[in-house]
Amino acid sequence: MEIVVPRTPLQQVRAAVKANLLPGLVLWCGLAALVSSYLLSPAVQAGLAAWGNAKQAGGYPFAFASYAAFAVLVPEALGQLLLKQPWRKTIWADMAYATLVFGCIGITVDMFYVLQVSLFGEGNDGATIAKKMLVDQFVYSPMTNFAVIALFAWREDGYRARSWKHVVSAEFLSSRYLPLMVALWCVWIPGVVAIYFMPTALQFPVASLILSFWILIFKFIRKG
Repeated sequence: MEIVVPRTPLQQVRAAVKANLLPGLVLWCGLAALVSSYLLSPAVQAGLAAWGNAKQAGGYPFAFASYAAFAVLVPEALGQLLLKQPWRKTIWADMAYATLVFGCIGITVDMFYVLQVSLFGEGNDGATIAKKMLVDQFVYSPMTNFAVIALFAWREDGYRARSWKHVVSAEFLSSRYLPLMVALWCVWIPGVVAIYFMPTALQFPVASLILSFWILIFKFIRKG
């Protein structure tokens, strides 16, 4: 009988960083293409501006719908079309739950970007971007990502109340939450820099695109 030795938190972090290296590189290339397209293409600028204007007019309901669509519906549809993913019996329930979670996250993202402007202004100079990135990645992101991973862990455990005791345990935080956060920091800091480089009205649309691209990358990597 083979004895499986549990990995230490440090080993889990290293494994998470290694697993995210290729998706991170692909994401960085996509970010470079997105920023270049924005700087060079009037059509891209106009498209993002129209999206930003629609978000401003639609308020929080639009933020909910937009984030849910790009985090759940677009990746799922492309996964079915391009990757020929098997049709799960629970797909509609899974998508409904993910839509609720990511839609609510979209509202918090919208609110957070407004807060960032009130704290640091609308400039895209290096100092302003650095301040926004640090608050984003080391204050906001740890809280929202903990909420997301806890909510999905709760679903995986059959929505049992005991799940919440587990998600605040040292074992859960060291084995699931910490590796996730380190991996996200390694690949998402450039993404956040790209978001805050954009004009304020375009930051939410760009964040939605990056999120969708990130999820699609993982689908392709896992399929491969």
